[in-house]
Amino acid sequence: MVLFRHPPKLVYDDSGHLIEVILDAEDFLAYLRSLAAEADWETLPEHLQDAIDRILIDEVRSERAEALDLDTILKDNKNGE
Repeated sequence: MVLFRHPPKLVYDDSGHLIEVILDAEDFLAYLRSLAAEADWETLPEHLQDAIDRILIDEVRSERAEALDLDTILKDNKNGE
């Protein structure tokens, strides 16, 4: 379940029909993460699948920048013994 930090902005046409919902960027990312964790991938529209793919790729890239390779970790463990 996603709880938004900022209220969504609702856009209506001249007839009073809701035509658009605008979310804060952080709220939209939280929504996508929630979908990734809970939704059936096969039933998601392609544009949501693509958006989830993009945020997951960005997360992997940022984690890779912070990652240590295994040789460095093993050297540190041997020196610490």
